[in-house]
Amino acid sequence: MVKQSADTALEPVPATAMQEALWWVHQRAHDRSVYHLTWRLGVNEPIDGEALAVAWQALVDRHEALRTSVVRQAGTVTLVVEPRIVVSPHRLHVDDLEDAGSTTLLRLIAEEVHATPLEPEQAPLARITLVRVRDRHEVLLTVHHMVLDGWAVQLLVAELSEAYAAVRQGRAVSFQTDPVPFSTYAQEQAVAHADGRWDKSIAYWCDALTGAASATLEPDLPGAVASGAPGAILRYGFSAEAGAGIAALAKATFATPFAIILAAAQLVLTRAGAGPDVAVGVVTANRMTTRDQALLGYTANLCMIRGRLAETDSVAAVVSAARDGMWQMLTHQAVPYPVVFGALPEQTRVALGDPAPLLLSYLGPIGTDLRLGPISATLLPSPNRAARADVAMSVWESDGGYLAEVEYHTGRYRESSVLTLLHDLDQVLADGGAEPQRAVGSFDVASRARTHRAAQAAANSSPVVGPLPDSANWRHIFAAWTDVLGAPPAGTDVNFFAVGGNSLSALRLVDMLTADGRPAVDIVRWLGDPTPQRMADLLGNGSEPASAESTLVLLRDGSGPHLHLVHGAGGSPQDYQHLLAELPQHWRVTASRDSGQLPTVPALAHRYQADLDTAGLVPDLLGGWSFGGQVAYQMVADRTERRPALVLLDSAPPVGYELSADNVRQRFDTFTENVYRAFNLESDAPRSRVTGGAGPAGFHERLAVGALAACLAAIQQPVPAALLAHQWNSYERHLRASAEYVHDGPVDAPALVIGADLLDAQLAQWAARVGALRSHRIDADHFGVLTSAAAAQVAAAVILFARGVTARS
Repeated sequence: MVKQSADTALEPVPATAMQEALWWVHQRAHDRSVYHLTWRLGVNEPIDGEALAVAWQALVDRHEALRTSVVRQAGTVTLVVEPRIVVSPHRLHVDDLEDAGSTTLLRLIAEEVHATPLEPEQAPLARITLVRVRDRHEVLLTVHHMVLDGWAVQLLVAELSEAYAAVRQGRAVSFQTDPVPFSTYAQEQAVAHADGRWDKSIAYWCDALTGAASATLEPDLPGAVASGAPGAILRYGFSAEAGAGIAALAKATFATPFAIILAAAQLVLTRAGAGPDVAVGVVTANRMTTRDQALLGYTANLCMIRGRLAETDSVAAVVSAARDGMWQMLTHQAVPYPVVFGALPEQTRVALGDPAPLLLSYLGPIGTDLRLGPISATLLPSPNRAARADVAMSVWESDGGYLAEVEYHTGRYRESSVLTLLHDLDQVLADGGAEPQRAVGSFDVASRARTHRAAQAAANSSPVVGPLPDSANWRHIFAAWTDVLGAPPAGTDVNFFAVGGNSLSALRLVDMLTADGRPAVDIVRWLGDPTPQRMADLLGNGSEPASAESTLVLLRDGSGPHLHLVHGAGGSPQDYQHLLAELPQHWRVTASRDSGQLPTVPALAHRYQADLDTAGLVPDLLGGWSFGGQVAYQMVADRTERRPALVLLDSAPPVGYELSADNVRQRFDTFTENVYRAFNLESDAPRSRVTGGAGPAGFHERLAVGALAACLAAIQQPVPAALLAHQWNSYERHLRASAEYVHDGPVDAPALVIGADLLDAQLAQWAARVGALRSHRIDADHFGVLTSAAAAQVAAAVILFARGVTARS
């Protein structure tokens, strides 16, 4: 951590071993929201946003972890804390629901808010979002697991409630104790790692785990093992009989509920086919002191618990063994799992997996009696859509019983298989509690399980799919891969981590590939796609770089006049579908689609013209709607001969204008209307509005995109938020390009200007910049020019104009 003050210099402190491990997993995760934690709090009355903003700022000022970013500097993952960060809750509300139900929309919004990026390099790694859908209210607290664990989130909610109550009562926010600085904990971890304090515990874990193999469910589906793969959450309430069984076993064995649930999971996995020696991952709070219990930060650890079960063992004996194993775990839990993992033999590391495929945690009475000041709150199901492992189950106490939330990999498991596991666990708890001396071998379960070792053996036995490319780099990759994993890659696109690789072996592979003076490979770039092909690309595989894909799109071939159209701001050739339907069938119609991140009108015009030239095409007419007309104008201006005639569909003249950062919300509202028009949605379809936050005018673009995606999904018009974000970024880039674009002309080319929202003064500005100008007004607004209602009028004007151009030619 880098502690900053007016009097002291920066003192970098490395991240803890668990934080560093999460940082590396984050780099390779398919969905980087996988290590977001979101507490979704349903409240029965509105929250005072201004009071909550004061309370939230007070907590950010109070706790280092809330001002911390996690960065890699000089090869070391380091924590950096800012002296102060100005924060504010975001607010999102939806009033017009059309046919969308409030419950569905609230769930979808929570999922999108949860998935909105929290980049480790940019503090704060925590945010609050107030959501209102009609008269329903929720508070979403989202944090990155790299800086806060579940215990810390519970502390944070309690302090937020206390601070909110103080502000609402007109009192200054204050706390009875000073905060525990996370930098102190991080420094202690670094010292403990260096001075051998963990040696005895490392020796214990090596003895306990050598030869162990993780147990996991037998997959139903062919999805690859991958952190951040598609996931879902299932909430399950254990039966009253299971609760009674836990109570009976606790009385008979003096075991905790967690040890009993762990024992039941071991029994189910053994009977399901994983064998008599099973290991599962257990997430521990790792807070054994009063100080650490008050620490707002990330102290949690992963421990692998190994169980050896014989068919003749009684349920009570299995529970007692689990109880003893848990006590040993608590004694040695302080050693971060990455340190333990690195000390294990390579065969054991492969058999355990990185990360562990099945995780279990116990949360005690978490989520009970939650409040924000005087307002009661209910902890609603988590909104995760990504999976950390095959199956991760958390159990907690609720209303005298037990609830579980299971996060599972939907690419490998159907919901029915997860429910089967839960039903088996429920039955074992109920029957085992009723008969503690019942033998393990007498239980029949419906689940199917195996060890991770068996899964990896099956993956590694796959034959090589065809010959790998032959070059010096490919031979080098082939040899290093085989050396590290013990088997050659089964193709160019196999995922390193899906066939037994882990973080340590990934580093070893990169070291081998960059030895002997070869260029260094950026492992962070490779982790995004950890395949032989990606490694070959980073090393330089000797092939010529692929040429940029053409922006030219053929909408219709024909022998008649050639019309070429340029997309509008954030648009695509699809925008012209109605116009295309009204144009003569023998016309050739082509279009330009957006090119990468070209930032200016001249740059786009140059690229689009180059692709037309490459195809040997010189259109008779060249134009576009709105921003597209400006690009078309520049394309014509760039030509010195055989200039096409211009068709400008309600395009503003290139005189430039101011694009204020403060009206970004207004621009997003316009973008939203464009999206809704594309689906022909009515005006009463659900519209979201995002306010608050510290961005320009308090607007958070990515949250707004997520809310738009949720609204569309709620009315059965799903569009991925990532695609909407790409379209929004294109729209913004095109608007900036349009605002900066100035061209005084004149350009000696005839032009047709279709006017809808254009002013007479703007038509006069066009007249000064083109050759012969023909204008035609239609009864539509700016966006209506492209609709089916206006298409016939626009097409008729274009056809008439084309005849005049042809006659002059």
